[in-house]
Amino acid sequence: MIAIAVIILSSSASGTDADSGVASKSLPATAAPEKCPGIVTALRFYTERWRHWTSLRVGAGRVHLEIPAGGNHPADPVVQACPRYLLKIRQRKALAAHREWNRWFRYQYAWSEWLPDKWQRIGACETGYGRRPGNWRHSNSSYEGAFGFAKQSWDSFKYRADPKAGPYPEDAWQATPRQQYEVALAIWRRYGFSGWGCRGA
Repeated sequence: MIAIAVIILSSSASGTDADSGVASKSLPATAAPEKCPGIVTALRFYTERWRHWTSLRVGAGRVHLEIPAGGNHPADPVVQACPRYLLKIRQRKALAAHREWNRWFRYQYAWSEWLPDKWQRIGACETGYGRRPGNWRHSNSSYEGAFGFAKQSWDSFKYRADPKAGPYPEDAWQATPRQQYEVALAIWRRYGFSGWGCRGA
């Protein structure tokens, strides 16, 4: 009994597995994750900017962000190590989303850059009380939008307007300036300016 105990103790002390006879190797200690609160804060900032600019492009329909019920976004920076590379990616995405939103905004809302003078005068006469380009949010029981669309006309011609400006809302007063202009053009292509009481403006 004493001899067997001595053999076992001797085997353990020499670093040899008693069953296999193979020398055991100790695993290296795992290094603690690098602390970089500034980079994590910046990552959160650019993540929020990315969400902000993409969500503002209502109707653009190019980026869809799904946010789970818990309120966390799949792209939230939950990381173990310092996310320098992820920060660079998120910076590029946030800046790209901002540029895309600026392009979309100019296309949809910057009417002074693309709305012809004739249509500015019609809008001013129809709903602007002489002020160009009219009231884009005008709405009463008969007419809506800057160009005074009848509800039936809007419903009929929004499907014939340029799809690039879509999707078109249910009512004219909810539409962007570009959408209202495109529907007005669709009516004009069919009837000319005869559909407007202010056609002589």
